[in-house]
Amino acid sequence: MAENNTGILNSEQCPQFFKFYMPAHCSTQLRIPPAFLKYFGDSLPFKFNLITCSRNSWKVDMNKIDDDVYFKSGWEKFVQDNSLEFGDFLIFYYNGGSNFFVSISGKNNCLKENNNTESENQSTPIQETETETNTTTGNEQIEDSNFSFDIKIQPCYLRNQYMNLPRVFYEGVKEEYRSMAKLQHLGRTWDVKVVDCCDRIRFTDGWRLFAMENCLGVGDVCCFKVVDVKPEFYLLDVSFCREM
Repeated sequence: MAENNTGILNSEQCPQFFKFYMPAHCSTQLRIPPAFLKYFGDSLPFKFNLITCSRNSWKVDMNKIDDDVYFKSGWEKFVQDNSLEFGDFLIFYYNGGSNFFVSISGKNNCLKENNNTESENQSTPIQETETETNTTTGNEQIEDSNFSFDIKIQPCYLRNQYMNLPRVFYEGVKEEYRSMAKLQHLGRTWDVKVVDCCDRIRFTDGWRLFAMENCLGVGDVCCFKVVDVKPEFYLLDVSFCREM
């Protein structure tokens, strides 16, 4: 399987999920999105290697607690060794075996690299794996290690006061839910309310104004990139591909 220039397996070939690091929720364990569990079969716990762009690896156990599954034993050391901070953005790429390749971005949107070469969990250089699996993450894509997703404008998104967001976005942020988003485009910012509704997240109040002031039409594609997460809101850059 091909790697990109960060050492992470090609995102188009790997199932993946993302998390914003929030110490209150993630310092001692990390919840795996339920929709992602289909890749692991029926037997728990599992043991995995978490491999970062620095080519170091950490052994982490995956355990079931009640109805949820978490990275547990070994996760705290991964957090400490990589100096994870509030708002860091992590993408987990699964190769179908026992490895997760982890991309970590800080609030400056740049990759964080761990330079702790003394870690007892450090791995030998990672060999390319031949395992290939098909991604099932829909239209979302990963660009420059920031999570992004595209939404094609439907008539109801212009007629109604809301727009549904992809489920993968919901899975990534529901533990760090924010009720507001700031949408940036060409130097302007719009405040949009974010509502958790029936296992979905949608933009509501403020969305229609954003659509009107940016002259969105049916068939236009909005490209959203999460560039930061604050205690009060998500910050997203938005660009458009206009229907001709």
